[in-house]
Amino acid sequence: MFNIQVIQQKIQVSTPTYKWEWDAETDLFQLFDSQNRLISRAHHQPLIVTTKDRAEYSRSNRSFEIQDDRVVISYLLDKSASRLTVSWLFKTDFISLEQFQYESSEAQDIVQIIYFPEVTGDSYKPSMYSHYAVVPGLCMSSSISPIIDLHSRLSVTTVLGSGAMRGPGLTQQWGLPAHYFCTFNTSDQWNAIGAKALQSGAACWGLAELPQGDFRLEIREIGISPILNLRSDIWKHKPNKLGFSFLIAFGENYHEAIRSYYKILQREKIIAPKNISQKKKDVMLSPQYNTWGVESSTALKPEELTEEIVKDIFDKFQRSGMKARTFVIDDKWEGQYGELKHDEIRFPEFESLLEGFRKQGFYIGLWAAFLRCQDPSALGLDESNLLHTPDGQPVWLAHQTSRYGIFDVTQPIVQKVLSERARQFIRRYKPDLIKFDFGYELPSLDIAAPADMNWAGERLLQKGLEVVVGAMKAENPDLVIMYYGLSPLLIDHYDLHSPDDLVYCIGDYDLETNRRIFFSSLCGELGMPTYSSSGYDWESAMDIWFDSAPSGTLGSLHCFDGDENGDGPTDKIIAKFNGLSAILRKQAVFHTYPVDVKWQGGLRAGFSPSWERIEDDKTVLIALRTHLFDGKPAIKTYKDILDTNIMLVVASMTAAGIAEAQHLGIVPFGDGNCTIKHTSLHQTATIIEHYFSGHQLETQITCSNNCIKLALQQTRNTQILEWVEIIFEKE
Repeated sequence: MFNIQVIQQKIQVSTPTYKWEWDAETDLFQLFDSQNRLISRAHHQPLIVTTKDRAEYSRSNRSFEIQDDRVVISYLLDKSASRLTVSWLFKTDFISLEQFQYESSEAQDIVQIIYFPEVTGDSYKPSMYSHYAVVPGLCMSSSISPIIDLHSRLSVTTVLGSGAMRGPGLTQQWGLPAHYFCTFNTSDQWNAIGAKALQSGAACWGLAELPQGDFRLEIREIGISPILNLRSDIWKHKPNKLGFSFLIAFGENYHEAIRSYYKILQREKIIAPKNISQKKKDVMLSPQYNTWGVESSTALKPEELTEEIVKDIFDKFQRSGMKARTFVIDDKWEGQYGELKHDEIRFPEFESLLEGFRKQGFYIGLWAAFLRCQDPSALGLDESNLLHTPDGQPVWLAHQTSRYGIFDVTQPIVQKVLSERARQFIRRYKPDLIKFDFGYELPSLDIAAPADMNWAGERLLQKGLEVVVGAMKAENPDLVIMYYGLSPLLIDHYDLHSPDDLVYCIGDYDLETNRRIFFSSLCGELGMPTYSSSGYDWESAMDIWFDSAPSGTLGSLHCFDGDENGDGPTDKIIAKFNGLSAILRKQAVFHTYPVDVKWQGGLRAGFSPSWERIEDDKTVLIALRTHLFDGKPAIKTYKDILDTNIMLVVASMTAAGIAEAQHLGIVPFGDGNCTIKHTSLHQTATIIEHYFSGHQLETQITCSNNCIKLALQQTRNTQILEWVEIIFEKE
């Protein structure tokens, strides 16, 4: 239920979830949470930046109309006698800020649309104020937190969609650029007694539709402004819709606000639940080993990767005892980007190599950057089939020793060629998983554009995925696509999220992975688990795998000959990988909740030391650390289910919750004790300790007062523990 009322020149919309207010006299709008605490305030009128008049803005000619559940605000722009109309649609638990209507008496090229500007003369500054903004993909380095205190006066324009590597501002995270940002606010008495209790809930501003432009966020002078970069001055196109289709969702904190955004997208049928076959699920949740870490550790140039090197990597991986099920060959098995064919000189028996891995029980993963093209003529195309700059020249990029362009996937001939190549690729190599690379390389509209501008901006990657992934999945519906993006609007094409690469996070691999999983774990509710990958050192591996287990599956990029510190793997590290792999949950749709979280602070916010996983309203996995990341003690008891004095992961091995399951698994990360609550229907339990050597030790334990108490040890008689299996027996 919601209520819209007009009090003098103010419009107020109230629901149990939020309150929205706009003042017609001042043109200021405010957004409040369910407890009437301010989340954000801003100047309302958008700024239309054109080439002719530089900017279209009006200070006084505005009007409004209420239409059932919608508030429509119109501005008459004096310079060109144009009219700009902004519509807000209100629902009980979310707001839709719709795309604009812009009517002009003369033709104009629109460069950008600036949301919530404060205009002074010919300049503006962002005016949307909240104390904090949350931008998950802000920086590829761990040196800048995605939880931004706007009073720090960070000044940057950041990309909130594809093309992050070549957009303005920071070198951004290709694992987390997403089509949303969040805001939340503090009390005006920041540090006063009880001020934290006055901190607002959060709002998530997420796209409900991909726009025909670049999605950016300007952060400057204690304010933010979403920006739609259109550049019709360069490309001479008229977008069929202006602005973003925003869906604004709410939560007690930004994690819950993002969760609400995802939930509402599904409920409103903007995105559909994924249809996941058992075969696909098996591949998605299979622990992986990937060759990229060795290629990086040995500073291997792309053209130096050979069949013998891949065999050597595979042999060392097997000898290590690591129980991964999927073996992924990364860049560059391909001859030239775009051909989707192996290099026959460097890989003379490539198909036999892959078949050999399959016969040993492994799923096969292959890396590919499908939209890169080194030689168009090899595919019967030419340079006109690549993305072009405004002066008609193809855009050429570089990676290590390779020079390549980008296919213009909006052209029918390119679609035909890529679809055929993609199908041939699947038929020939039969991969189970594709590590899809590329999207972050899409150039902005400042640099290049496709032939069909209906697919410009954020829509270009969507078209590429429709063409390439659509063809591959038509050939093999069970194919798993692993990608670096968190946009829920592209969920039809992605199956597994990867938070790597961590190349810019030396020394922080474990912390940065935790922070990325903090956001990506929410994708489990959309049927897209997270694959952990790893850093490039062995030291951080166990913490990374600990954080990955609740939200998906494990991975490794490690080099068995040594890492950047000169260290190699130990049996203890490999044993942890194997133990966690043994107790991983088998469902692809789940809810993950962070435990012991700090919501403010650039150093502490956006991490979760511990996790709970829920399936069908049952707690099926708990991962508890004994310490926070700053060394302070963490909680030792959770939900009256688990009490522990050591870091551990406990998981149900059935569909039942931990407290009811007849079969549990535990991976401890130290020596100590834990108590697990359990139903009184079971009086005894068999404890099976699984060791790295393959040895098993079986004992019996008695349940007392609906609990079992366990003493856990990392080693026993020099044997290294992988995991502890608990089987309850009815009497």
